[in-house]
Amino acid sequence: MDNNNNYLPGSVSSAFVRLFLRTAQDYGVTPSDALDNCDIGRGVLDNTVQRISANEFQRLMRWLIITTDDPLFGLKSARHLMPGAFGMVGYLIMSCRTGGEALRLVPRYESLIGNLGHTELNEEGNTFAISWVSTCDDDLVRPHLVEEYMATTVEYARWVTGRPEIHPIRVYLDHKSPGDTYLTAYRDIFKCEVTFDAGANKMEFSPELMSLPMHQPDPLLLKTLQEQADRMTRDLQQSDPIVVQVRSTLLAMMETSIPRRERVASRLGMSERTLQRRLLEAESSYQQILDDLRQQLAEDWLLSQNWSVSEIAARLGFTEPRSFQRRFKTWTGFSPGEFRKQRQRQSESA
Repeated sequence: MDNNNNYLPGSVSSAFVRLFLRTAQDYGVTPSDALDNCDIGRGVLDNTVQRISANEFQRLMRWLIITTDDPLFGLKSARHLMPGAFGMVGYLIMSCRTGGEALRLVPRYESLIGNLGHTELNEEGNTFAISWVSTCDDDLVRPHLVEEYMATTVEYARWVTGRPEIHPIRVYLDHKSPGDTYLTAYRDIFKCEVTFDAGANKMEFSPELMSLPMHQPDPLLLKTLQEQADRMTRDLQQSDPIVVQVRSTLLAMMETSIPRRERVASRLGMSERTLQRRLLEAESSYQQILDDLRQQLAEDWLLSQNWSVSEIAARLGFTEPRSFQRRFKTWTGFSPGEFRKQRQRQSESA
């Protein structure tokens, strides 16, 4: 019988992961040590790995929370907020004209940041409510993700409007209070009353927030960014979650060796047979995903690294260079050497 209780569909952007890695540095935890301890590729740090699986992210968060031993780890991540942490979504918000325009974009595009929850917006009488419904199934991790969402939403609103005085009317958190000694930290960030054990994760604001002008609106840039975000969202939606999971997991594991299918299945918390069935249902296969990644990495390395063809072949798990050369020609129509020379000539003539 498969133990799939820990399997989470979806993925999280590396830019968002780096927000928590920066926070962990305050506690003396180096990003590389955190990733190594959680068996996640260091490509997260330079965006070589653009997304990691939701399972990997949840495992990393659990390790960081336990290692830092701070019930406010998620809340304090707001101190390290940068526009880049939200990637495309952050730049969309910056280009909007008003707070309302920005907030209404979030539910549409937040999967580009990660899909461990979704935002709901509601007008309730004389207040405007922002709720976040988390799909995280780890009771240790979920409160930290919720508090990060709430705290960074408020801090980002202050930054993009140039209004440091912005604050919710009230904050509701579904989880229990960490204790009276920590309540000052919540008041320092939110500047309002915080209610724990509230049955929901919600912030109430004055409706004036919706009409506040943004600090640097750019309608033309916003239109261009939305077109790009729409394409990115479609690509993410059209790629079946299990394919995203396997691709992300493979990419992280391929930094050291080419993993066998059973190792990837184990990482995702399922049997090899279940993984094979899910990929078949998604009209894909482990070998197809592996070959696509091998081709992508081979082309990237031929153009960006000074490695020999033999070295690239070995890094991609080919037992001999000739096998790699034949496969590469099948992929591209060129030998590795021809491909490298052709692209170099195109670059020089550009």
